[in-house]
Formats: sequence, structure tokens, C-alpha cells
Amino acid sequence: MSQARRGRIIWFIGLSGAGKSTLCNSLEGELSRRGQMVTVLDGDRMRQGLCSDLGFSKADRAENIRRISHVADLVANTGATVLVATISPLQEFRDLSRSILPDMIEVFVDAPLAVCESRDPKGLYSRARSGQLSGFTGIDSPFEVPDSSEVVCQTAEYCIAECTERLLGLFDLSKSVQDAPRLNWRPTVAVDFDGVIAEYDGWKGAAHLGDPRPDVTAALVELKKDGWKIIVHTTRQERAVRPYLEVAAIPFDEINCNSDYPHCSNKPVASVYWDDRALTYTGDAIQDLPRIRSFRTWNGRR
Repeated sequence: MSQARRGRIIWFIGLSGAGKSTLCNSLEGELSRRGQMVTVLDGDRMRQGLCSDLGFSKADRAENIRRISHVADLVANTGATVLVATISPLQEFRDLSRSILPDMIEVFVDAPLAVCESRDPKGLYSRARSGQLSGFTGIDSPFEVPDSSEVVCQTAEYCIAECTERLLGLFDLSKSVQDAPRLNWRPTVAVDFDGVIAEYDGWKGAAHLGDPRPDVTAALVELKKDGWKIIVHTTRQERAVRPYLEVAAIPFDEINCNSDYPHCSNKPVASVYWDDRALTYTGDAIQDLPRIRSFRTWNGRR
């Protein structure tokens, strides 16, 4: 009987609330839909069973990682993909798991402490802040930011669908892990047409397009030189906008879509949305209300 091809092991690390389990479950769903066998080893669930006798001392945390690593090794030998989600706060814990699993891929699920604390899905941060929970990572126990993770997913800046799409690039079986696509995101700007690319002073019909703004064209040229992908985001029909952009020599890659992310919705995925009618959410919606109510575009239009 031939031995099963060893499955891949993707190990997610990060603070509580960073999105490790959510991202694991999302990736599991996508891989399962593609017919792959997948097993998720979630740190919280492992502590309810195999590791229920362990506490949160440094020695117990190391033992927790050791046990999970050996389980992951056994499951990967069956040919299944293994997705592991643990905080793994110290580099020595990560070195321990890698000593057992030299072929694992480490994914740092990166989100600022303030963001993780604002999510607080299990109420753990509030308990740690009030003194009801001691030794909690990020509050009174350290988290060492890794500097050698193969992949970094910034879940405060990118949605779970974007992060999942990026990780799916690890599973192009025609390539090695080292050559897998989209290990590094291509920076992308989604730029509004009316009021940014083109002058706009109110709707004057589908056939009327304002003059190109030279400063915006120059900026897009520089971004293109720097390797950015440029998506034109507009309510206008592509058949009207595309000839305008080509004649004016305004650099762009796509209009109203980002084909790098075929599993996302109609809103194009981008690193930055550049729009004359955009407001950045401050993290305090009540604080944003006056800005919304009094909003004007750069040229004073409501």
C-alpha cells in the first residue's frame, strides 16, 4: 500500500481576538469545498480535552504546544491538511513546534492589542484588566512579535475573505510552498472616477465626463511605478470610462473589480480607497456623526 502524501501544516499564531480561529475556519471551509481533507486543531478546544490538565505557566504552555505539534504531525501523515490556531506567545514555543514540524508554515495573524481588546469575543480582556484573570497574554504576560513567519495576515486592515484568499495561494499544488502565489499582497488602490480622476461638478448626463485632473494622473503614474495595482471604482459604465482613461493615458489595471480575489463580492478589494466622498471610520461612530452630517467634498459639494 502506498503511503499517503503528507498534508500541509499551517500554524496560526497571534493575540486572543486577532482572528486566528475565524481565519482557520474560513480557510477550512474553502479547502473542504475544493475536496481537500482538513483538520483544525484549535488551542481553546485542545485545552478542553487533550490538554485539559495544563495551566498557563510557562512550562504548561510549552507542553501544550508540544502535544499539539505531535497531534498535527500524526494527522498530516494521513494526507490531511492541518490548521492549528494557538496564541504561541513566545518565540521559544514557536521554535519548539518547528523542531517537531520542520515543514510547517507559520502564519502571524497580526492585529494591534487595542483592536483585539475591542473585539474581546470571550470577555477575557475585560477580566484581565479588572484583575480577575492573571497571566493573560498582552496584558500582564508578554507576546513576542515574530520576525520569521512565512505569512503575515493583518486582520485589522483586511477582511477575513481577503486573508483567506491570500492563504489559498499556499495550496497551488503545481508549485512549491516557496513559490506559492500571493504570499505578499500587491498593494492596491481603488480610486474614484468622478471628483478624483476627473473633474466633477454635478451630474450632467452619462456622456459628460469632466477633464482629467493632472495631479491625480501624476500620482497614479508614481504608484504604478512603485508596483501598485490601480482599480478605477465608479458608478459609471465601464464602456464609457475605459476609452476616457486610455485616451488620457491614465494608468489603471481594472475597472470595478479586482480579479486577484475572485471569491469576494462586487466591491473591489483594495489596500486604500481613494474617494472624494469617503470618510475614515475613527473607531468611535458617535464621534463620526458630526463629520458625516457636515460632510463636504474637497471642492465644497454636499
